[in-house]
Amino acid sequence: MTREIFQAFDFSFEDCEEPIVILDHRYHVLYANDLALNLLQIEEDVNITSWFSIESLKTWKKMIENAKTHSYIAEKMTIDTIYYKIEDMKVTSYYSDVYDWILLCFHYSEAPSKIEKHYDIETKYKRVFDQPGNGFILTDKEGKIIEINEMAERLLNITSKGFIGQYAKILLTLFPKDRNKIRRFFKKLFDTGKAEVTIQVPTKEGIRYVQLMSNYDCLADIHLTILRDETEKKMMIKQIEHQQTLQMIGEMAASIAHEIKNPMTSLKGFTDLMKMTATDENKRYLSVIDSEIQRIENIVNEFLNLSKPGDYEMNVISIRELLKETIELMQPQALIHNIRIEFEESNLGEDHILGNKHKMKQVFINLLKNAIEVMPTGGSIKINCSYDYQNQVTITVQDEGTGMSEQQLQNIFMPFYTTKPEGTGLGLPFVVKTVEEHNGEIFVTSKEREGTTFEIVFPVVVKNEKSQVAEEKMSFSNLQVQKNLYYPV
Repeated sequence: MTREIFQAFDFSFEDCEEPIVILDHRYHVLYANDLALNLLQIEEDVNITSWFSIESLKTWKKMIENAKTHSYIAEKMTIDTIYYKIEDMKVTSYYSDVYDWILLCFHYSEAPSKIEKHYDIETKYKRVFDQPGNGFILTDKEGKIIEINEMAERLLNITSKGFIGQYAKILLTLFPKDRNKIRRFFKKLFDTGKAEVTIQVPTKEGIRYVQLMSNYDCLADIHLTILRDETEKKMMIKQIEHQQTLQMIGEMAASIAHEIKNPMTSLKGFTDLMKMTATDENKRYLSVIDSEIQRIENIVNEFLNLSKPGDYEMNVISIRELLKETIELMQPQALIHNIRIEFEESNLGEDHILGNKHKMKQVFINLLKNAIEVMPTGGSIKINCSYDYQNQVTITVQDEGTGMSEQQLQNIFMPFYTTKPEGTGLGLPFVVKTVEEHNGEIFVTSKEREGTTFEIVFPVVVKNEKSQVAEEKMSFSNLQVQKNLYYPV
């Protein structure tokens, strides 16, 4: 908890030698200092109300309401901790209207009496295990698993039946990819009494990222490990990194495109002039030079397409008609490679979206081009367009190519990442950028040696909006676009 957060309260916490706790509006513990953790055994992320007696809880809640209109309120009340029942202890409450948080200062040193209670592991950790949202594992001093709650089973994709009584180091065999990280986790835990690590748990839906935070309880002589699902956080970080990479590429492209295009134009012009007087043998060499110049120009153009801001005209377009036009355009290339393109329309309904026809056609061309290139021996590409009656149109492009590994799936949308010898790694980032700018979502699934499926979902323009939108040409730069981009993990 940073100093800035404490500055929300009119309270000098640095010089305070008493237990301090900060609560949110639900009375859940956001922060507890070392004295609160050690003397009162107050864990973070639990509901504080369980620590007050019934009468004291009523008094405390009234005190909190009064604190909202005063700088602070102090009352004496009874606190029921794991180890002690503390009567008539002064508790001062401070309220922050900035965050709707409550700071509690327990005057532990002034408490007149502390009645020691019998220590009971089951009683202590029952409150913890009953907390929703987090997984918990208890291990004894030898590292044997004593208890696992239901959420921990779900997060680790295991059942407690086969793990109670096992050594915690069984995690090394369960998650071999994270073996080294788990080893360091256990070493730090036994050296310092606390450690944390994030591991990857394979599931049917993909990879789940689970954070393990373990602390040693010296009084009980056991370790408590808290498990939290960090998948959403990891995906958010990936999105941010992706956006930062795209921004970097945009800045690079803007600065180098001009420098490259000018000399390339001169080279192309002189090559054409040399062809006019060259011998047949030299023409072959000049043709190679010409094709490589063309390749460089294509790469520069892909740079520019990726870097240009989405300031283009948006109109109501039919996805179904656009797909048919794209298929007709790509059909000759598919036939050359002995590939059949099958187009299926299911759940026929609205298929009009607000978009730029040229950009959207380039998206479908890129997907079909990729599908053709991953099937060197031929096969079929299945394209489906459907309406789900939730004002969404879904397009799937499925190939029968080589498929991708889990590692490749995690990287395919990153600029410059490619599995093809002649690839630039800029096609799919362009697809992602354009889909995002059209308020769409993109998903991908793949199996090695079976093929890959891309799925794109767009919101449709409903009938009562279509005529209104069609009357005025809209610029993308004036639209409010929600960015919902999903990455495979």
